[in-house]
Amino acid sequence: MVDNSWISRDRVSTDAGNRIIRVKVLLTIAVILIGGCTTFLIHGLGANATQYQSEGVVIDFGNYKTVWTNISFSETDDPVELLNKACDSHYSTTPIFTDGVLTGIDDGETVTSNDAQHTWDLWYIEKGKYDYVKSDTYSINASDYTLISWAYTETDGKPTIGVDATATSIYGYSMPHSLVTLSPVCTELVGAMDAADIIIGTDDSSNYPSIIAKGKAEHTIDVVGTYTDPSYEAILHAHADMVFCDASAYSHVTVASSLRNSNVNSVVIYDGADLETVLNNIFIVGTAMNYELRAAYLASQIDIALDTLIALTNANEGYKTLVTLSSDPSPFIAGTGTYVNDMLYKMNGSNAINDPVWPSKTPKTGWRNVTPSIIMDTNPSCIIIFDYGKYPVGSYDEMLNALSDEWKNTDAYTNGKIYLFADGLGEMAQRSGPRIAQLTELVARIVNPDAFTDGVVIPNAIGDDYQDYLKYTSHLGFGE
Repeated sequence: MVDNSWISRDRVSTDAGNRIIRVKVLLTIAVILIGGCTTFLIHGLGANATQYQSEGVVIDFGNYKTVWTNISFSETDDPVELLNKACDSHYSTTPIFTDGVLTGIDDGETVTSNDAQHTWDLWYIEKGKYDYVKSDTYSINASDYTLISWAYTETDGKPTIGVDATATSIYGYSMPHSLVTLSPVCTELVGAMDAADIIIGTDDSSNYPSIIAKGKAEHTIDVVGTYTDPSYEAILHAHADMVFCDASAYSHVTVASSLRNSNVNSVVIYDGADLETVLNNIFIVGTAMNYELRAAYLASQIDIALDTLIALTNANEGYKTLVTLSSDPSPFIAGTGTYVNDMLYKMNGSNAINDPVWPSKTPKTGWRNVTPSIIMDTNPSCIIIFDYGKYPVGSYDEMLNALSDEWKNTDAYTNGKIYLFADGLGEMAQRSGPRIAQLTELVARIVNPDAFTDGVVIPNAIGDDYQDYLKYTSHLGFGE
């Protein structure tokens, strides 16, 4: 059980505050390790839960700051009694009820109370569903739902994400001592928890943090299949405590179901389409591992970095930009609903896909394969290519010369605003993982260069040395 009751509602943004969080993360992990031999009552939670998940209740303070308490529903099925038991198990934490309604929680240092913008409410997730529903009564049975949460939310807000991409609760697992990860994003998320050293198996493409590539080369980490075709037998043979799967590949959803039927704890992260989903995936991995404090710290650090970049670029209008996955005549480009689209607008630029000349019957959502004419018709002022494998960083001129005429008939080509993210950066840019803030800074410096006065100039081709061009997010290369 992880005690997060010390967390206040204020975002930690000072160096001193960050040091305090780091210390508390280490202390929390130490406490968990000491108590790791505790055996919980075996009860399934949710439609797809395995026998290793325990029952309990969530107290959610918002901003990814949650407290989970293991409580068997054989003790009580009543949400109010579950809340009281949860608070009793945490030092000096007291729920405050006024006329039978929860109006605050006192953690011994801070009282988090209802106000004009926030209220404490009881929420639940129905079995097989993904979204929280606010309960209009406290008289429900916790066992009827995948998850219940006493959550402090803004008006029209929702609690922190509570289930994975298969509608299975992310709470109630024992802390794993060995892991298998089935995608590069899963591997990087575990690395961001400073836990890459407990990965004993992974897909053939994972290579970050560097300890992963080293372990695979030395055969201390097993390769359990490809990203698109994980091997159920190889995963079982690894005998890991937990397996992290990625819903961006449907094969992961099916293998997770098979693994759960074999009593292997399996957690499926969401397809990391946008920035919010990336932060949710950080929280999902950290929570399932019992690293909630570390996950909250990571999310807060990324939020702080993004807010800093937003403030820097707010006063300057950026370029109309097209982001592609190659320099092919008909490339895949980033549409709406992607982390790239979020970056462009947060950095006060715009996505060329939203140009009025875009065909009205052609979908704009997700990564779209477009015809050469679209490149020319949308006429981006800037083009960024996320390339991995075709053109190394030293081949920029070769790539430029090989562009089709449609590419060359754009303002981006005329003004020298075509950028190549190659080698390790090109690979990282295609992964919606925890290094998202670093990628955002690089994109911001290209899309909105006048917002930065530190003299850093991004070259047209940039690769493994990308961290040399970072100032605000250089410390966010999680895992190394």
